[in-house]
Amino acid sequence: MDIPVRSKTNGLNLTPLIDIVFLLLIFFLLTTHFIEEDGIGVRLPSAASVTTRDRNEVAVAITREGELFVEGRRLELAALEDQLRTIVKDDTTVIIRGDRDVSLQLAVSVMETAKKAGAQRLVVATLQEGD
Repeated sequence: MDIPVRSKTNGLNLTPLIDIVFLLLIFFLLTTHFIEEDGIGVRLPSAASVTTRDRNEVAVAITREGELFVEGRRLELAALEDQLRTIVKDDTTVIIRGDRDVSLQLAVSVMETAKKAGAQRLVVATLQEGD
């Protein structure tokens, strides 16, 4: 007498689902553009409208004490133009991230230096009112 062989399935096969989830995770990790903020402690001024970030940009941070930072490196105002000349291209936007307590003269000097270095677009970073 032959006994019929039964295969027991206790549940669904989740292997294809896990494969799809991992593929989606890898896809989103590779295609997502993360916004990098510099680690310089600057309290930005507030404004009613805020512009979005661009991919081709250089941030110049000005601290409350008047120190200048480009890409996390501390610079003097005299060396800023040379540093920006090596970084700035035709479509690069220079973002001035000045502390709200920085003197206006220093901010204007940084803007003039960026223009001399070849920057076509200057943006002053602000926080949206209410933030």
